[in-house]
Amino acid sequence: MLYQKGNMFSKACEYGIKSMIYIQSNHDDSRKICLNEIAEAINSPMAFTAKILQQLKRSGLLVSTIGAKGGFQIKNNKPITIKEIVLAIDGDGFFSKCVLGLKVCSSANPCPAHEAYKLIKENMIKDLLDLELDEFTKNIKNKTIALK
Repeated sequence: MLYQKGNMFSKACEYGIKSMIYIQSNHDDSRKICLNEIAEAINSPMAFTAKILQQLKRSGLLVSTIGAKGGFQIKNNKPITIKEIVLAIDGDGFFSKCVLGLKVCSSANPCPAHEAYKLIKENMIKDLLDLELDEFTKNIKNKTIALK
């Protein structure tokens, strides 16, 4: 998994989170959001966005319909956390891998940064990753933040 300097998540995960926020903020029981609209709204390449949305669909977070009135919707309008999206796109590496990239790192065999990163990771999970999409979408609806 490649990370760009300064980015917490992979590019695919960033687009996945932005896609889910966009879909949730434009959700309507009868309206499905098409791929073109999502890709344009989050400023993402369409083919890359399609792959990401398929991953989210396979993980059970989205449903899709093919055809003229097709598109994507949040599955069962269920509450979804950012953590669920990260797991669907990047797997559990964000939560389980060593911050220094060591193959063996645990409380029993810690790397030099293990204890400090453990606290940072726990706080990040509590403060950011456990938030539900609704926490993010209310600001989109109020037009106080953007996805581009």
